[in-house]
Parts: sequence; C-alpha cells; structure tokens
Amino acid sequence: MKRILCIVVLVSLSIILASCSHKWSSELKDFDKSLNDVKNKGKNVEEEMDAIHLNRLNDLSETDTTDKNKKEFNDLQNKINSKVIPKMDEYEKAAKHLPAKSSETKALKSSYLDVVEKKKKALYQTKKFVDLYNQSIKANEDILDYTKLFEKNRSQVEDNMKKANNAGETSDVKYFENKLEENNKALKATVDDGFDSSDPQKVKQLIKKDIMPLITKEIRDLNKTEIKSGYVNDARKNAIEMYYSLQNYYETRVETIENSGKIEKIDIESMPKEGKDLERYDKAFNKKYKKIKDR
Repeated sequence: MKRILCIVVLVSLSIILASCSHKWSSELKDFDKSLNDVKNKGKNVEEEMDAIHLNRLNDLSETDTTDKNKKEFNDLQNKINSKVIPKMDEYEKAAKHLPAKSSETKALKSSYLDVVEKKKKALYQTKKFVDLYNQSIKANEDILDYTKLFEKNRSQVEDNMKKANNAGETSDVKYFENKLEENNKALKATVDDGFDSSDPQKVKQLIKKDIMPLITKEIRDLNKTEIKSGYVNDARKNAIEMYYSLQNYYETRVETIENSGKIEKIDIESMPKEGKDLERYDKAFNKKYKKIKDR
C-alpha cells in the first residue's frame, strides 16, 4: 500500500513539474520575443545618436566659440530633443510593457527596466551638457548686448547733459551730476570689493547680495528724483535705462557662473556620444539572461 502511495506521489510530482516546466518555457518564449522587440527599439536610439554625430561634442566644446560652432551646438540640441529623446521614450515605454507573470519573469523585467533607466540617465547627461552649453553661449552673447546697451544709454545721458548746459540749466545739471557721481562711487566700491576674485561663487554672492540690491536702490532713487529741466529729465530717464541694462548684465553674469558650475560637474568623457556607448549597460543583464535561457 505504501509503495503504491509513493508511486502516486512521484507521478503527481512529475506531472506538476512537467506542467510548471512547460508553463515556464512558454512564458519565457513570450518574454524573449517581446524583449527582442524592445531591444530593437533600443537600437533605434543608438542609430539616432550616431545619425546626428554626437561624437562631435568633444571637438566642439574644446575649441573657441565661433558662429559655426554655435550653429552646430544649436543643431545638436534640436536634434537630440526632436529625434533621440522621442526614440528613448518609445524604448522605455516598450520595456515597461514587457510581459511578466511569474516571479522569475517579473525579476527579469525589473532588471531590464534598470538597464533602460541607466541608459536614459546617461543620455540625459549628454542632453544636459548640450543644453547648458547652448545656454552659456546665449548668456555670453546677452552680456555683450547689455554692455553695448549700457554704453548707448550712458552716451545719451552725456548728450542730454551737454544740451542742458548749453540751454543754461546749470543748477539742474550740477544737481544731477552729483547724484550720478554718488551712485557710481557706491557701485564702484561694491564691485571692487571682490568682483575680481578667482572664486566664482564669491563673485556670485557679491552680485546677488550687494551689487543687485544697490542697483535696485539706485533705480528707485532715480525714479523718485524730480527735475524741472527737460534735458536733464531726459538724462535721468536714460540713466534709469542705463542701470536696467547694468542690472540685466549682472543677472546674466550669475547665470553664466551657475551654468559653468553645472557643466564642470558633468564628466564629458564618460557621457554617451555614440550608440555603442549605451551598450555597456546591457552586459550584466545579457549575461544573466543567457544563463537562464541555457539552463
């Protein structure tokens, strides 16, 4: 009787194991087919990266900025956003839809999603670098524009003051000249107090805590100043615009300091610039997956 029971148990176990093996084999085949489709979408990402010549980044970033370089950087930014990132989104979406019912396929799916996440994070470092570089180029151009605008307004102040002098409005001219001189002295003293520091963070703090509040105060003061002379009043308006352009100049200087700091934190050598650079993230998963398929 015991022998019969043992035989029944063994047969039952064999049937159960065979059933589980068949079910696992069937599920693995479904997973494998879907995974191949997902990997093809990953290849699409790599192909787009190679198609837009991201490997030019090193050369572009290490040479002086020219009109040609600016155009190439701008083109790269547009192509990353319009071609590469959408392909990465499709790849990630497909990976999230990998079929997984058993604990083993769920574990495989989770592992592969980690691979995709690492690729995405690496790719976004490249995108971040290009975005920041373009922002820096634009900011430096803005600084030049604000400098030109400052000089233009300063020249207009001088012209209007000369007209006022020629018109005999000397008292208003003297009053306004003194006010501008006081403002300029206060600003110069603040700027000289560490603006040439080799530490960009100290310069940034000086701008935000001292220079910007002082310019705001001087603009407010000029707005409240009442002057009868028409020419001197025009000079006052020009001076206000002059200080606004100075305000924009320093705000943009802060932006360039912040962008430079962010760029320095990015490891340019390790960020992916070719499709093959993303393939290294597959190695551990592929090795693990091959063992499962071969057993």
